[in-house]
Order: sequence, then C-alpha cells, then structure tokens
Amino acid sequence: MSTIVTKINEKFVDENGILRIKVREGVHIDLESLKEDHEADFQLTGHKQVLALFDARAFFTITKDARDYVNSGIMDKTRLATAALINNIGARILMNGFLFINRPKTPFKIFTNKDEAIKWLLNIKKSKLN
Repeated sequence: MSTIVTKINEKFVDENGILRIKVREGVHIDLESLKEDHEADFQLTGHKQVLALFDARAFFTITKDARDYVNSGIMDKTRLATAALINNIGARILMNGFLFINRPKTPFKIFTNKDEAIKWLLNIKKSKLN
C-alpha cells in the first residue's frame, strides 16, 4: 500500500479499494496545490473512478478559486462516491453549502464517525456490483 504526501493531503488506497484522503493540519489550499493533489489521485487510482473517504477533520483554509475548482464537478469524474469525515460545525456548514449549491452527480455524504463512513462506502460498492 503506497502513500502519497502532497502539500495539502496524505492519501492511499486501502484494502477495500477506498481512496483515503486526509487533510494535513493547518494547510492553506490554493488552486495550484489542489490541482497537484488531484494528480496524485490519478497516480494511486490509475485514472479509475473510486470510492473516497475525505478526512477533513484538520484545520485548513481554502481559496475561492480552489473552492470553485472543486465546485466545477471535477471530482465527479474520479469518484464513485465520497464520504466526508468532519468534526466541527464550521466544516459541516461548508460541506452542506457545497452539497446545496453543487449537487454532486455521485453520492456524497457527511459523517462524524469513520466506521459509519466506511460502512456507507462499502454499501455503495456492494450496490454497484449488483
């Protein structure tokens, strides 16, 4: 299992085929770093659509142009489903705003419990196989 560390995230694909992404504490996400990070996804996934567990429990900031890039639907092209793991009200507001405005084409759900998030992703995987 190979781990890639970018300017903003640590990531690897686990034994269930889930792309695990963990935001690094205190990072500032700008457009350039986000695009570089997105390229790392391709290195790990071989350009295939995957399930993703996005651990956003660390404190981070993000520029408007980086937010716009995410909001453009770019992640819909690389994800089967995304579970976002959060632990504070600010992150919940940000994620709920993202969902309300952008309505991702792939399933996206917010969690505070990692085990529940993984269970949800595995259920998505199971339903895709049937």
